[in-house]
Amino acid sequence: MSEKFFYQDSYVTEFEANIIEKRKINKKWELVLDKTYFYPGGGGQPSDTGLIEGIKVSKVYEENGKIYHIVDKCPDRERVNCQIDWERRFDHMQQHTGQHLLSAVLEKKYKAHTESFSIEEKSSHITITKDEFNKREAFEVEKEVNSLIYKNLPVKTYFADEQMLKKLPLRKQPQVDENIRIVEIEGIDYSPCGGTHVKTTGEIGIVKIKRWEKTNKGVRLEFVSGFRALYDYHRKSNYINDLCHLLSEQEENILERVSKLVEENKEVKKEVTTLKESIFLEESKNLVKSSELYGGIHIVYKVYENRPPEDIKALGKYIAVDSKCIAILGNKRGETADLVISRSSDVDIAVNGFFKEVLRVFDGKGGGSICMCQGGGSPDKLELAMDKALSIIIDEINKM
Repeated sequence: MSEKFFYQDSYVTEFEANIIEKRKINKKWELVLDKTYFYPGGGGQPSDTGLIEGIKVSKVYEENGKIYHIVDKCPDRERVNCQIDWERRFDHMQQHTGQHLLSAVLEKKYKAHTESFSIEEKSSHITITKDEFNKREAFEVEKEVNSLIYKNLPVKTYFADEQMLKKLPLRKQPQVDENIRIVEIEGIDYSPCGGTHVKTTGEIGIVKIKRWEKTNKGVRLEFVSGFRALYDYHRKSNYINDLCHLLSEQEENILERVSKLVEENKEVKKEVTTLKESIFLEESKNLVKSSELYGGIHIVYKVYENRPPEDIKALGKYIAVDSKCIAILGNKRGETADLVISRSSDVDIAVNGFFKEVLRVFDGKGGGSICMCQGGGSPDKLELAMDKALSIIIDEINKM
């Protein structure tokens, strides 16, 4: 059994310990120390990482009372020097203590209970028992949480026996029956918790709610605390400044300006779509006029260079609008090629009935319906595939 010193002091970053057990699993070594300050993860908080004798500790976890430290190789010594990644540890302390304040304020203001919590790579999340959440509520919660941060309240941790637990105004009930550790933010929050925390609320720095969404369990809030909030503000401030410079606009007017540009862009896209449809319609008619007739059916056979794939698909669709037409359209784009085969509704040939056979010719992949198929493959063999399709189609026409 390891002595869990991380419960006693979350600020220790370097210590020495003895390896009392080691095992090799999947090319990794798992070490058990006689004592450890490495937090093994739990309650939504990831584990610590760091170094043991200069060897990276990628993960720490607890199993049957033992705390295993996963390393790439086994140290040569039994007595080892251990270093905790302090930047990661302190970040988790800020996120976790920030969550306690956030959950306490949400409980107090809206009786919204925190159902789950997780610290993820860029943001943290809680899910609360509330049907709706809005901007006004988010701002009110942020103001109260951050006012508590600025008061620099003590954050205490201690183990409580059954008698003490009965006297504490716990925000949530313990999930274990013994060794119940309480995290207390003086006069604000009393919660059973095994995570690492800062000593005073001032060390949290700031808590910012980023966004929220409705789920089947309530409302899921995404938030950041401490340095994460600083980095988030820095990034977004740069976005705003860059937009202001790009659009030659004042910050307070930037939303209105961008909204106007979005609406203008929608109108432009509509106009472009209408023009492209006219161009494709005219191009498809010209292709049909210049095509070969086989058994009274126009077969459009055309190879393009570096056209957008959606153009080829659109041309195939417009050609098929005419009566008694089949389109075999190829397009070479660098190291790939596109193939579209389509037919009019009055041509009784199932395109998907032979398309796989054509795809094999140019090592292609794709599919479609009886009226239209598309795929991609090798540009070097595109014409061979198109010739194969033409041969099959002519055979089918001769059978009619």
